[in-house]
Amino acid sequence: MAQIATSTLPAVLAISGSDSSGGAGMQADLKTMLACGVFGMSAITALTAQNTTGVRSIQDTKPDILADQINMVFEDIPPVAVKIGMVSATDIIDVIAERLTFHHATNIVLDPVMVATSGAKLISDDAIAALTGKLFPMATVVTPNIPEAEVLTDTLIRDQEDMEAAAHRIVERYGCAALVKGGHGTEDANDVLAETDGTVTWFDGARINNPNTHGTGCTLSSAIASYLALGDTLPKAIKHAKKYLTGALKTQLNLGHGSGPMDHFWKYR
Repeated sequence: MAQIATSTLPAVLAISGSDSSGGAGMQADLKTMLACGVFGMSAITALTAQNTTGVRSIQDTKPDILADQINMVFEDIPPVAVKIGMVSATDIIDVIAERLTFHHATNIVLDPVMVATSGAKLISDDAIAALTGKLFPMATVVTPNIPEAEVLTDTLIRDQEDMEAAAHRIVERYGCAALVKGGHGTEDANDVLAETDGTVTWFDGARINNPNTHGTGCTLSSAIASYLALGDTLPKAIKHAKKYLTGALKTQLNLGHGSGPMDHFWKYR
């Protein structure tokens, strides 16, 4: 009897909330992972009712259910990398930290979603303390945008020199590499990575004139986790992830009445 040929893929776990409109959160994570060539898995932290114009309601997952999701994934298909998205409650953060420690998770990419585009904080001070105290030290890299980096460092970021200083300060405070994203700047979309060994790498990025940017942070962090799972070094993973995100923005997908989603499958059209 002929033997059936099989194949495999690196597996990546996304721990994030569900976006009912499909542009951000878990839906963006899984679409990105598929497009980047890995097998995406999920542990959902919250259900949201949202679309391109805003969020109507949020229901956090019960901590024991979240723990079971993480356990079931690691017990059967251990992920090579983990992406963590928005987590707004301290008990959720506690569960994630405890379970990832128990399962010896590696290649953890943390997108610290803390500040809305308007500048409003999205999570409480207690949750920020839990996030930075328990999850940051576990992370391979955290990926704050400029407003989030300002919260994390208690400083004002006005230019690239300030961005680099903030990245170093995050490394010193929390013991993980930091990618400070420049998308909230006024002139370009350059990002800076500071690593724990003191290495600094700048990533140039052209600003794409596209008002539809729903899910860009989720997409970039998921792409970084995917490329780490594929064996890239951290700088190479970021370079490839930025290229992927730029392509998704350049397609100028236009859906919805607000800030719409990107085309996550642009490479295959």
